[in-house]
Amino acid sequence: MSRLGYEASIAELKRRGFLGQDEQPAIPRSIPSPLDEDPHGVSFFRTRVEGDLSGLSLPRTFVCRSEVRDCRLIDTDLSESFLCWNDFIDVDFSLAVLRGADLRSSIYTRVRFVGADLSGADLRRLTFENCDFTAAIFVGAKVSRSQTKGLIISPEQKKRVEFSWFSGEEPAGG
Repeated sequence: MSRLGYEASIAELKRRGFLGQDEQPAIPRSIPSPLDEDPHGVSFFRTRVEGDLSGLSLPRTFVCRSEVRDCRLIDTDLSESFLCWNDFIDVDFSLAVLRGADLRSSIYTRVRFVGADLSGADLRRLTFENCDFTAAIFVGAKVSRSQTKGLIISPEQKKRVEFSWFSGEEPAGG
């Protein structure tokens, strides 16, 4: 699959009805937060996200207080995105780039992370239920030890994770 560039991804979001024709979100300078003043760039807040968003480049996307269900994000770049306080159900993040993303305080049910890059991602304060992490990359991913029950990964993947005894602070927007 060939991932689209950012401008082409915005055009595709408009074509698929995820953005209005007049919307032209810019990529934020850093990971977006609910405490930021608008604009957030590409943003989904208190909504339901479903459908195919595969092969897009959407770094620093803001997804908060939403339900992401029956959604395909295969080979999508969501690096440095804010993905907190959401329910992810039957989502496919296979081959997605989630480097440096904040995934805290969310519930992941039957989510596929096959071959996804979770390097440096913050995976604390979340729940994993029946998720597939086959061949996912965890270099420097932050995980609290209390979550290891729901995070079923290989011994080799565990060597790459940055485990902590504490869950850390809740993300903003809770």
